[in-house]
Amino acid sequence: MTKAYGYVRVSTEEQADSGLGLEAQRQRIQAYCTLKGIELTQVFEDAGVSGGKPLSSRPAGAKLLAATKKGKTIVIVAKLDRLFRSVADAANSINDFDKKGIELVAISEGFDMSSPYGRAMCQMASVFAELERNMIAERTRTALRVKIGKGERCGKVRYGYDLAADGKHLVENAAEQEGIALMRSLRDSGMTLEAVAAELTARNIATKEGGAWLPTTIWTILKRSAVAVAA
Repeated sequence: MTKAYGYVRVSTEEQADSGLGLEAQRQRIQAYCTLKGIELTQVFEDAGVSGGKPLSSRPAGAKLLAATKKGKTIVIVAKLDRLFRSVADAANSINDFDKKGIELVAISEGFDMSSPYGRAMCQMASVFAELERNMIAERTRTALRVKIGKGERCGKVRYGYDLAADGKHLVENAAEQEGIALMRSLRDSGMTLEAVAAELTARNIATKEGGAWLPTTIWTILKRSAVAVAA
């Protein structure tokens, strides 16, 4: 007996978009199954998971792949980019699906994966899916730079700033700005991120959250500071 599995995913940025929402994807998958007379066995859901992660490293994605090992299966998605992170990932996964006898249905693209032509079309569509993801990421980065340039809050209050009374804009924290200047100076002198972290700790300079200084924290602060200067 063939089992049919649905897979739905949204990234953190996509969760507010009803057109890409989990429920909208579920409805499309269920409608397709009803139309084709397919009994849907289970729908696997990854909420707030980036499409940049391979399917096997996503919580629900890994469960989906495990389920497809238990006999002949159909994997149904509302849109191809819900599954794959890149062109190479799509090509490898489609080839792997073929070897295992897994039929892939991408509703938006309307692919017939049982033929070489259908598989080739799927791989071509993955090129445009990857391009679309990259364009969305670039627009997000641009919007972030604009907000930082305007002094507006972007997520949690970052090191070097405090939240203004209006609850929207940021104001510089003088002590933390001095900390950023020190980080930059130490890095310019040739110190590693690990050495900078040790030096900040030795000087009793506190982190934003009061925890230990980590090389990754310093790298993020300096990167954001560079973006703010560029903006």
